[in-house]
Amino acid sequence: SGTDQILQVYWGTEHGLKTPKTPTCILFNQKQQFWNFGYDAVMKYKSLSLSKADNWYFFQNFEMKLQHNITSGMELKASDGKTLPALMVFSESLHCLKEHALNTIQEASFQTVCNQEEISWVITIPAIWSAAARQFVWLAARKAGLASDMISEKLIIALEQEVASLWCKQL
Repeated sequence: SGTDQILQVYWGTEHGLKTPKTPTCILFNQKQQFWNFGYDAVMKYKSLSLSKADNWYFFQNFEMKLQHNITSGMELKASDGKTLPALMVFSESLHCLKEHALNTIQEASFQTVCNQEEISWVITIPAIWSAAARQFVWLAARKAGLASDMISEKLIIALEQEVASLWCKQL
């Protein structure tokens, strides 16, 4: 009808799963290039032989690292102890989620091309995160292509509790 809404997205269906949230996991290959995110990252990493897995970079539950001592040059440790820049890990994750959202919209609207300039992105964060963590999220979102500059009206960093409250009101 053209006015259909996407209220729920399920993850992992290609792996026989159906969950409302994807795991916060990301995989980079041995050349430090983004490979995949979520269940696809988990499945690929688990399929690698031990000798090959040592050369890849697998990160999981890395969003919790933004609670303490955030700097723009901060590094994150992969599962085997190797590190990559945190900004790279977060921006690639946001970029992947952005592409997934755009593909979901396109499929739901029968391949109608949506104008990205019309989209406002909302990233939710815990209220306990510092101003430095919020600034870091802005930087990662810009690098991921969610905002063109630091004062973009198309990107909103919102507190999880406030968004949950608004959603309950909506219901």
